[in-house]
Formats: sequence, C-alpha cells, structure tokens
Amino acid sequence: MENIILGKERKFCKLIQRTNDAEPNDGAAKTNVEKQIKRNEENMPNYITHVGFDKIQNEIENIQKLLKGDVAKKIGEARALGDLKENAEYHAMKDKQRLLATRMEELSQMLSGAEIIENLDLPAGKVTVGKKVYLRNLDKDRMDIYTILGPVESDVDNDIISYETPIARQLMMKEEGETVDVQVPIGTIRYKIEKIEPYDPADINQKSDDPLPF
Repeated sequence: MENIILGKERKFCKLIQRTNDAEPNDGAAKTNVEKQIKRNEENMPNYITHVGFDKIQNEIENIQKLLKGDVAKKIGEARALGDLKENAEYHAMKDKQRLLATRMEELSQMLSGAEIIENLDLPAGKVTVGKKVYLRNLDKDRMDIYTILGPVESDVDNDIISYETPIARQLMMKEEGETVDVQVPIGTIRYKIEKIEPYDPADINQKSDDPLPF
C-alpha cells in the first residue's frame, strides 16, 4: 500500500523514521537527518483541501474586483481633485491599493503548487496528511485528537495541525495500534494510536475572515 504515497512524501517519511530511530547521543547523525528533512520539506507539495482552495480563490477574485472597480474609481476621483502632493484622499486610496495588492500576492503564494488533499490516493490505517488521528496519551490517560492538513489551513485552537509540525512529522506513516514516543519542547509524550480516519470537513473552522477594507 505504501507505493500509493507520492515519492517525495515517502522519502520524507523515511527521513522522519531515521530521525526517530537515532540514538539520543548520536547528535551529529540526527542533525544531518534534520537538515535533510528541512531540504526535502522545501520541495514538499503544498497540500490544501477543496474548501480551503475555493475559499482562497474566492478572496483573490474579490480583491481583483475591488482593485479594478471601486478602488480604481476612487483613486481616479481623488486624482481629479488635483494637487496630488497635498491630496490626502488620493494617498490614502493608494495605500489601500498597495495593501490589497500585497494581500492578493500572499494568497496567490498560498495556492502556488497546491495539491488538493481529496485528490490524493492515501493509504488507510496510516498517518498521512488529510487524516484525523486519535492518540491515547499513555502518561495522562487522555485522548488527544489531531487533524493533519497543510500549513495554510492549520488552526491550533481547533486541533488542526500542519504536516510540517514536529508532532505530525513523528507520526507520519505510523499505523493504528502503534505506540510512539513523541518529542516535544517539554519532554516526551508516549502516545498509542487508537484510530486513524480521513479528516472531517466539518472540523475545519468555517469562521469568516476579517472583511476587506471596502
């Protein structure tokens, strides 16, 4: 089933395994692996859900309409007043135009090289991007549940984490029933993977973004 995983992701997961298996006192080897992980991470696909992709695309289209419509119109009206050097309304509109253009560029970067999670053929029963993972914290006897998506849609407050995070990295390609020692800044958390299932779109926070400034 592993041959279903994209080549880059499979290589990435193998590097994660090598990092996890490194002896604590083997600092040089672990550092080299971590550097290799960083290099591979830069070439990793930009995973995003259908919902996330459409949401960003809609915002880009709304900004384009504003720039070509209302913003351009108000700049033209302000310019018609003359004396641009002392024209506060003109400069204010130009500032807003730059802010919107910057935001549109940021959004475009979010979609650069995007791969839709729902279109990926991922193995069942293994931790990958696009999965909801139920983890039994064996130290505190509690259940921690994480949804693993791409960085664009990560939402820590709602337990949605990026596959780039240290926790997700250490869980990649693990199977149901496995026990995993996850290294975190405060120490080590011993988890048992109770269940793995496809992410639930209902778990994605659908709150509205801040309104555009027009």
